[in-house]
Amino acid sequence: MRAARLTCLALVLLSGGAAAQQADTARTLPLDPAVRYARLENGLQVYIRVNTQPEKRAELRLVVNAGSVLEDDDQRGLAHFVEHMAFNGTARFQKQALVDFIEGLGMRFGAHLNASTSFDETVYQLQVPTDRIDILPRAFDILEDWAQGISFDPEEVDRERGVVVEEWRSGLGAEARMFDRQVPILFAGSRYAERLPIGDRKILETAPRDALVRFYRNFYRPDLMAVIAVGDFDPDSVEAMIRQRFSRLENPPDPRPRQEFGVPVAETTLVAVATDREATSNRVTVAWRLPGTPQGTAGAWRRHLVGELHDHMLNLRLEELTRHENPPFMAAGMGRWDLVRAAPIVSLGAIVQDGGLQRGLETVATEVERVRRHGFTTGELERSRQEFLRAYERAFTEREHTASSSFVGEYIAHFLEGEPAPGIATEYELVQAFLPGITLEEVNAAARQATGARGRILLVNAPEKPGLVPPDGAALLAVVDRASRGDIAPYADVVANLPLVADPPRPGRIVEERKDSALGVTRWTLSNGVRVILKPTDFKADEILLGAFSPGGSSLAPDQQYLSAALAPTLVGLGGLGRFDETTLRKQLAGKAAQVQPQLAGISEGLSGQSSPRDLDVFFQLVYLTMTEPRADTAAFRAFQANARSAVDNRSASPDVAFSDTLTSVLTQHHPRTRPITPAAVDSLDLGHAYRFYRERFADASDFTFVLVGALNVDSIRPLAERWLGGLPALRRNERWRDLGITPPRGVVERTVLKGVEPRSRTQLVFSGPFEYSRASHAALRGAASVLDIRLREVLREALGGTYGVSVSSNVSRLPRPEYSFSIGFGSAPERVDELVRAVFVEIDSLRKHGPNDRDLAKVVETEVRSRETNLRQNSYWLSQLLSAEQMGDSPVRAADPRGDADLLTRDAIRAAAARWLDPANYIRVTLLPERSTP
Repeated sequence: MRAARLTCLALVLLSGGAAAQQADTARTLPLDPAVRYARLENGLQVYIRVNTQPEKRAELRLVVNAGSVLEDDDQRGLAHFVEHMAFNGTARFQKQALVDFIEGLGMRFGAHLNASTSFDETVYQLQVPTDRIDILPRAFDILEDWAQGISFDPEEVDRERGVVVEEWRSGLGAEARMFDRQVPILFAGSRYAERLPIGDRKILETAPRDALVRFYRNFYRPDLMAVIAVGDFDPDSVEAMIRQRFSRLENPPDPRPRQEFGVPVAETTLVAVATDREATSNRVTVAWRLPGTPQGTAGAWRRHLVGELHDHMLNLRLEELTRHENPPFMAAGMGRWDLVRAAPIVSLGAIVQDGGLQRGLETVATEVERVRRHGFTTGELERSRQEFLRAYERAFTEREHTASSSFVGEYIAHFLEGEPAPGIATEYELVQAFLPGITLEEVNAAARQATGARGRILLVNAPEKPGLVPPDGAALLAVVDRASRGDIAPYADVVANLPLVADPPRPGRIVEERKDSALGVTRWTLSNGVRVILKPTDFKADEILLGAFSPGGSSLAPDQQYLSAALAPTLVGLGGLGRFDETTLRKQLAGKAAQVQPQLAGISEGLSGQSSPRDLDVFFQLVYLTMTEPRADTAAFRAFQANARSAVDNRSASPDVAFSDTLTSVLTQHHPRTRPITPAAVDSLDLGHAYRFYRERFADASDFTFVLVGALNVDSIRPLAERWLGGLPALRRNERWRDLGITPPRGVVERTVLKGVEPRSRTQLVFSGPFEYSRASHAALRGAASVLDIRLREVLREALGGTYGVSVSSNVSRLPRPEYSFSIGFGSAPERVDELVRAVFVEIDSLRKHGPNDRDLAKVVETEVRSRETNLRQNSYWLSQLLSAEQMGDSPVRAADPRGDADLLTRDAIRAAAARWLDPANYIRVTLLPERSTP
């Protein structure tokens, strides 16, 4: 009944014009009728929705309307600490049993089991399979335990202190130091300025258990909670499980009020300038604190739409300026964000070159003033309407293929902030009704209201370096004042209403067709040699993905022109296509869901792209133009070069950049093509070389393979492929890539990078070398990485409290020669590096000698099966598998195996892989330590 009434409402709005819109703006938007909503007697709110994307999965959330702003003075950081303790023992899951249970289901800690704490709320995240009847009840046991059953075992509390401190340590650096100096301005006069979620290190290290429990008892209660369940399940059964568990939760007899803290809106402009010796960019931001406005009505939704249109049009103008010669900024944009719930902000920021803060600020302030005085143009508004309408149309088309995680985010916002969640059907009806009636005058009026002097904040971040003195507050205010009083001409909206392709090619023809019924794949060979692979799917209703490749790549460029050649897709792509520069091309494509990007790898060149089935003709024309009619734009190139020079000049100030550069140099034995980019290298870029190399790489289509996956119809693709792919030039060169001889060193190589002022370190261990490839050896190496990922998290993080997280990964490449790399990385306190490295090698030695234990092996096998379960229903997975099989000459049949490589993951195979490839006499170790510090 509700859906029927909403349809009638949309028809009334569409037929009644502005009067009908005005009359209905006060109407409260209902919650999506697909959601089963309830408020239990104890106040806990429940959201349940059936959704089968992905199949056999459920997304579960426990949302607590309490965050760091509610902490007492002796609890700073403990809201976040409480969140950590939820994974270290509850009423039903002792110590690490909760993580073991989830990993035993094939889910991963971090990806499927996680939580986050912000200023205002804490959200617990859980994804579980639903194809076994015993899983969902246990999953809701976890949520109930999080709500009121965290143990706070004293031993676990003390052990977790190290992990929380390491998370604090991982956030240290230039950005954090500058933010700390700006917080008192950003949140002036508010409690938020003193309650950053990460907290105070001393309190984290010394706070008694009782302080944690006090926060938990005060604010983890049903009247401040919501349970959200979205997934492939029976809703009646899920509702019964939730009611059974959460109805019995009790609020305290005398609950502490959940106080709301505001952020005052200043009457004058506030300014905060922060510099740092490790900063790598210059940024200036103008922000306006917005007054809170009621949400949940059609009128509020319409006002939000007006604001989004304004931001979109202004951002397009700013992006256009980045392509001018001697650009005023490297990037700029406007957006709306709620860092804290009480203080919505609209901000306009720009990243500028050294010494360009005032010019960048003046430019963005001038563009704001240009809109305030002259407004936007009719063409800008019409194109933006097309873009917005098409975006909602596509979302509506995909309504049966929307991921459960997307719905979860909507319901969290509905519970915490009262944001409407009427569903895409209603939103699509509303945008159809409201969008035609939104006028230029209305958008321009909204711009004037949102960007005045009241509530304005100016923020500057800049490197601290000799000869670079940032402007002070008075100078920044003078810039804004000057922009508001200067002579400003209206924006000139230049368009080119021409066909995309001026001279369409003569079509080719399909000379061979083969069908693989087992994989659902059709293969064509065209008369010009182009190969096309098509796989129709029903995973998405409005998505077609493209991948294409040809042998060669940047390996064919001379060493002295390598950088220009490697960056050719970027440098040439700045110019647009055919008769259209980048700006006019964007305007030409307004409302079209089609994009194509050229790519250039070391041993291949190619394309990637995506399209709606409705826009395939435009999409294929873009493919044709990308290969045959690139444009060289000298002004856009010089703008890129100036911006890149500034970015490269400052990147060396970062300790993390120095660390990664050293690692790359060691791994590649300082090969000239892998050296860090310098300002001199940027100056050496040559647009002519880039353009010629680009044309050369895409001049011959005869050795290209195109793969298309998604909501495609083979018969509909046929004429498009024959015209636009069959019409591509063919030189029949039969090219190959060139082996550049970039290889890792042998033996043990250790390097220490001394850089940075914070007490933090990073360590990377890399085992690498030649590899004897087979499907089994590749699977076993991946299995070894998965096992070590589990073990090192348990040892380095949980047992030793020495790191916030450990990253373990393996990679196998088969071209230009079979090689492998196996990486282990973690951050820690500098004084603990050697201790933790020793612990890593103990675990490696155990894996080499004994292989994985039964528990860890079962987890890895189940994860492989569960990952394949979801991959098989993703277009991106099939695209990558078909491309890889074609490039390597493999059969893609194994890509359809529902068990993946699970049967290859045996104890003996993983042990043998570790014994062979994790050789303690052959690895690279790079460690980052702060200056004047030793481990």
